[in-house]
Amino acid sequence: MFDERMALKIRLDQLADSEIRVMQEFKKERDAIFERLQQIDNEEQNHMEVAAITTVGAAPPKVRRGRRSEGLTELRDTTIRILKEQNTPIRGVELKRFIEEQSGKKIANMTTFMNSLERENAHVRKLGRGLYIYEYDM
Repeated sequence: MFDERMALKIRLDQLADSEIRVMQEFKKERDAIFERLQQIDNEEQNHMEVAAITTVGAAPPKVRRGRRSEGLTELRDTTIRILKEQNTPIRGVELKRFIEEQSGKKIANMTTFMNSLERENAHVRKLGRGLYIYEYDM
């Protein structure tokens, strides 16, 4: 028997599927924008290096060092491990507490930390306001 309850459940499933598709499209577009920005940065860097080399008496270009420390890598690895262990979405506050307990390091800004982790690891996803999950299927 098909009733209103069943229709509403079916509609909820349809909305969830649509939401996932839209979020995936946003992620693809965001990734394309970041990739293009990186290309532009590399082109500008190459242009500046060529200009510096052609300038008489110019100092050699400075080598850029990575900002990521060993501690940040450890925090990211700990975060991914915790998210993989969870079967359900986890609140950012709880995730921060778990990370800090297990790593012994503090996270100053959880949102910024998780945004950078999302850009680095495509499986880490923010589902909604303060909810994070590790998605195996992409």
